[in-house]
Amino acid sequence: MNEEIVDQIALESIVQAELLEEKKMTTWLFFSIGERKYAVRSADVLEIIRDVAVYRLPFMPAYIEGVLNRRGDPFTVINPRSLIGDTVTTPPEEPLFLILKRDDDQLSLHISDILFFADMEEGDLNLIPGSNEEGYFLGTLGYGGEEVPALNPNAFELLIRKDLGSA
Repeated sequence: MNEEIVDQIALESIVQAELLEEKKMTTWLFFSIGERKYAVRSADVLEIIRDVAVYRLPFMPAYIEGVLNRRGDPFTVINPRSLIGDTVTTPPEEPLFLILKRDDDQLSLHISDILFFADMEEGDLNLIPGSNEEGYFLGTLGYGGEEVPALNPNAFELLIRKDLGSA
C-alpha cells in the first residue's frame, strides 16, 4: 500500500517536471522608441537608467550618439531608430537608456519609455525565416493583438565592430 502511494507521487512528480520542461518561459521587456513598441529579452538587459548626460564623440557613425557614464564606466549610446527603419531618426528626447548585458562590450540603447515585462513561452517568438545574427530583429511577439518586433542586441555590437574596423 505504501509503495503504491510512493510510486503514484513519483509518477506525478515526473509528469509535472515534463510539463515544466515543455513550457520554457522567457521574460521579455516591452518598451517604446518614439511611437513604436519593441521587445528585448530581460536577460539581455543589465539596467535601465534615466537622466544621464550623453557625451558626443566626433567622427562616429550617425547611429552612435556618444557615451554615457554609468558609475565611472563608459557605455556607447546607440540610437536604434535609423537602424531599425524608423522614419524619424532623431534620438528620443527622453533621457532613458537600456544598458545591455554584454560580456565584452558596454552598450546602451536610447529608448522612449518602458512599457511592461511579460513572461512568454519560447514558442511565442515568431522567428524571421532566413535571419542571421546580423539582423536587428529576432522575430515578433504576439501580445495584446499586436505583433511586436523583438530586437537582437548582438546585431548592434556586430555593426559597431564592423563600422569601426574591429571585427
